[in-house]
Amino acid sequence: MARCRIGYLLALGAAVLFFICFNGYFSFYVLVLALVFPIFSLLVSLPGMLGCTVELALTARAVRRNETAAAQITVASRSRLPVGRLSVELRWDNAMNGQSGRIRMGLSGASLGAVRRESLPTGHCGMVRCRAARVRVCDLLGLFALRRPLPPAAELAVLPLELPPEPVPALLGAEKNPVLRPRPGGGPGEDYDLRPYRAGDPLRSVHWKLSTKVDSLVVRETLEPRKTIIILSFDHFGTPDELDRIQDRLDAVSRALIERERPHAVRWLEEGSGRVREEKVSSLTELRTCQWEIFSTPAPERAGGAPAGGLDGTAGDSLVRRLHITAEDDREGEGDR
Repeated sequence: MARCRIGYLLALGAAVLFFICFNGYFSFYVLVLALVFPIFSLLVSLPGMLGCTVELALTARAVRRNETAAAQITVASRSRLPVGRLSVELRWDNAMNGQSGRIRMGLSGASLGAVRRESLPTGHCGMVRCRAARVRVCDLLGLFALRRPLPPAAELAVLPLELPPEPVPALLGAEKNPVLRPRPGGGPGEDYDLRPYRAGDPLRSVHWKLSTKVDSLVVRETLEPRKTIIILSFDHFGTPDELDRIQDRLDAVSRALIERERPHAVRWLEEGSGRVREEKVSSLTELRTCQWEIFSTPAPERAGGAPAGGLDGTAGDSLVRRLHITAEDDREGEGDR
């Protein structure tokens, strides 16, 4: 718009100079035309300017890292009249790693339904939030501008690279040699243990044949495999590249467990508040929901000094197998408790 105004001032100056140098009706006509034409342009453009709105949309809700995604601006108008010039300033920020930027988009002679797309950065994992900071429409000459209502913001989830599912034998090791424990309340079962009768044991659990041999009551105590809880934890801090490596491996390990139909928990620490977050994952849909929460949580470049045991938690008498993922692909912390 600044160029248009400079150009008009130069044209107006030339018209004034022409009127001074050449005394006559034609020079006067040119001067009047130069003075009136901007007002005429505004009157003609005003219905379209007042009725113009823009809609902001993204070409996808989620993409893998380095895939293409774009912000799309669509021109709408209640008056169904075109707009001479339209400019939109978009601002984006990555909620997880804190990166941000701006994109300027412009349309000349924007008709109803005109579309303009600009690529969004997808080089790092995270929730990329895109919003319009300013929407401005100009008249046909580009001399006058009006601000228009801002469209709602939109979000894009940049997912980790789709690496092959990672082998997880250490996390599933308890399935080969399960640890058995007494089943609360008893009941039928293939595995059982024998023990002396205690007051309150149901009579149906008494092993009568063996009890007659040893001349004392012996009870069958039904056993069941000890429940195994798998927990995936990770460092929710680091540079954007480090966060990418962490999320790549977390995604690969979680998908490997889903393929083996093993529900698990994903646990991380909010560095700002010190609060432990946990999401249950048993399907790809739940994994995406979990990643949506992770990517929406700010991750500082350095740890906030929270105690390392804050992610351990408790699981009663269940067997806990935990894998902690770091940017260095460190497997320490993997094992039983």
